[in-house]
Amino acid sequence: MTRVLFLLLLANVPAASAGADATKPHAHQGILRKYERLPPSKVGISMAGVSNEELRQGQPVLRMMKLPGGFQRIVSVQDIHAPESVVFGAIMDLANYPKMVDGVTICEPYSETKSRMSGEVIVCAKYKITAAGFGITYFIKHVYEPSKHCMTFHLDYERCSELSDTAGYWYVEQLKEGWCRLYYSSESQMPALIPTFMKTALTNLAAKRSTAWVETRCNQLTGYKPGGRATAGGAGGKLKVHMRGMMTLLLLVVAAQRLPLPKLALPRPWAVQAI
Repeated sequence: MTRVLFLLLLANVPAASAGADATKPHAHQGILRKYERLPPSKVGISMAGVSNEELRQGQPVLRMMKLPGGFQRIVSVQDIHAPESVVFGAIMDLANYPKMVDGVTICEPYSETKSRMSGEVIVCAKYKITAAGFGITYFIKHVYEPSKHCMTFHLDYERCSELSDTAGYWYVEQLKEGWCRLYYSSESQMPALIPTFMKTALTNLAAKRSTAWVETRCNQLTGYKPGGRATAGGAGGKLKVHMRGMMTLLLLVVAAQRLPLPKLALPRPWAVQAI
């Protein structure tokens, strides 16, 4: 459910299509501004007022900022006891997302290229998230530059997704004593259809869980056991059930918008922010 809740943070922009189609191009070449592969301070992420002690408590530090145009930026920063190579190894292990990320039923890479000069790796993958029998399919282009310690992503506009648009950013900063600092950022906007209380709950839950699955996977790979605290990936059954319930509800809304309901002026399918 970690990443899936971010997928359900909805952007109120025109929809691309009623269904995904790998044989057709997307309806546009990008609405949301794409991230540059730069250090966090260069993309508007500030750590002012945040201490190392706070980040070592095992929970992400969150920032939620309103941006022009009605969009909201969600930033999550978390310290993970693993080298950068392990952290990005987990993030780029796309084929295993269905095992690592609850709610992701398909993540199939279909193309990969690597620049011999820069080391830049571009991987495109088909995603599907599913709940209560309903699913959303979309195609993502990931651009990873190891030399810049950064990966950005956005829709693969050569294929038609069920999402209108999406964009995001991962950055890993190597620290001392075996620690890394993981940064995640994306923009989103929920439509008026979603009640305010649910927008707040979804935003808070999604932000708290955005980097947790990476920590969980890294701890599995390195054997690191946080002393005396529960990992963010094991936050408990209540949280997981709560998140699954809201994800199911939002997917039901997606399904309802695909049905012929002439008496209801529902908005068309929305853009979703992926992680």
